[in-house]
Amino acid sequence: MRIAWEEPFGPVFPVIRISYIEEGIHHCNASNFGVQGCVFTKDLNKAILISNAMETGTVQINSILARGPDHFSFQARGIGSQGVTNSINMMTKVKTTVINSPTPSYTMG
Repeated sequence: MRIAWEEPFGPVFPVIRISYIEEGIHHCNASNFGVQGCVFTKDLNKAILISNAMETGTVQINSILARGPDHFSFQARGIGSQGVTNSINMMTKVKTTVINSPTPSYTMG
C-alpha cells in the first residue's frame, strides 16, 4: 500500500492488517517520516513494549491520532518539535506515549 509510506497532506489514514506484532513494527518503521502511530490492544504492557519499538515521535495507545503539541519525528522529517526548544531537547529524542484507559489507573487524594 504505497500511500502508507508517503506524506499525502490530506485526510488519509492507512490501515494495514497484520498477522503478528513484529510485522506491524516492521511496517511502522518502514516509513520515512515516523511522526505518529497508534496501538490498539487490551494488554497495556504489550502496548508499551510495541510503543518503545516504534520509531515515531508520538504513539497513541487505544486512541486515534491526535494533533500537537507533539514531538516530530524519529526519521527523515528531522528532529524538530513544537514549542520552546531547550538544550536537553536538542541532545535527546523525546517520545510521547499516550495511554487511553477507560477507567483511571491512579487515584488523586
